[in-house]
Amino acid sequence: MCFFLIPLVLLAGCKPRGPEIVKRTQFVMGTLVEITVVAEDSQATADAITQAFQEMQRVEKLMSRSMEGSEVRRINRAAGERPVEVSRDLFSVVRVAMEVSRLSAGAFDITVGNLVSLWTRCWKENRIPSEQEVAAVLRGVGFGALDIDETNKTLFLKKEGMELTLGGIAKGYAVDRAFCGLQDGGFKNIIVNAGGDLRTGGTKLGAPWVVGIQDPRDKSRIMARLRETDAAVATSGDYERYFMKNGVRYHHILDPRTGFPSTRCRSVTVLCDELIRADSLATAVFVLGPEQGLSLVEKLPTMEALIVDGNGQIVMSSGMEERIRLE
Repeated sequence: MCFFLIPLVLLAGCKPRGPEIVKRTQFVMGTLVEITVVAEDSQATADAITQAFQEMQRVEKLMSRSMEGSEVRRINRAAGERPVEVSRDLFSVVRVAMEVSRLSAGAFDITVGNLVSLWTRCWKENRIPSEQEVAAVLRGVGFGALDIDETNKTLFLKKEGMELTLGGIAKGYAVDRAFCGLQDGGFKNIIVNAGGDLRTGGTKLGAPWVVGIQDPRDKSRIMARLRETDAAVATSGDYERYFMKNGVRYHHILDPRTGFPSTRCRSVTVLCDELIRADSLATAVFVLGPEQGLSLVEKLPTMEALIVDGNGQIVMSSGMEERIRLE
């Protein structure tokens, strides 16, 4: 549940002869997605961008918890009853999700569907769920109760009433699919930005793509900048989807182990080689907090992170210091 600091992709500059910047924005997977490609044939580029958006829509139809007929919906309806055969796409996403769950000791968990529903319902009622309500829902949460059959490519929620939600990982996979489709089509200079989770390839007219990271307490301020040519960047923050109650900020990034919003961080930005991993790991690190989160990051060779902790202090992994400029 990678959510929802929006890096600002800076595309300013004079338009050169030859390659052109072709950009299109579309609402997909519950957020605005912007695809930008630098290429010489603008019509071929536009067609390729259309196909990239279509691929993201295909992924959404498989992995949405609310769309009728989606594979996730079928799995949830069969909870406690039977395994469900799924597509290679969904099976791959769940496999990565389970890997991140194990790495983070349950700080990331895709079986929190009912917990998300409880908080969403209570937000609409302008109240905080009681400890008793949360405890009742947590009895049906736990990635250990999700059975994966590698041979038959089936998924099975062992407890009746359990629900999967892929909100913290499916968007990353969809961006990866769109990005790789563009690369397979011969395009090298690309950025796909889905509500702040993005993947870059090549350059912007010869210069690295510049990604601005927003201050989690001041939307008008960029607190850091990354200059990347080939990277996946995801941010989880407590400031895009939240409400205040009795002076306390309640946001959407829930700790699967307690059932309540995690308070250890304000935002976490993760760099990785694939967005599916950056997306899910950003959520895991946010829930774990600075100390345990950085410990996890340092164990993963392709991952770097910048963390704004609960007090507003910035900490980062050793490799991140070489790639970022604080403002």
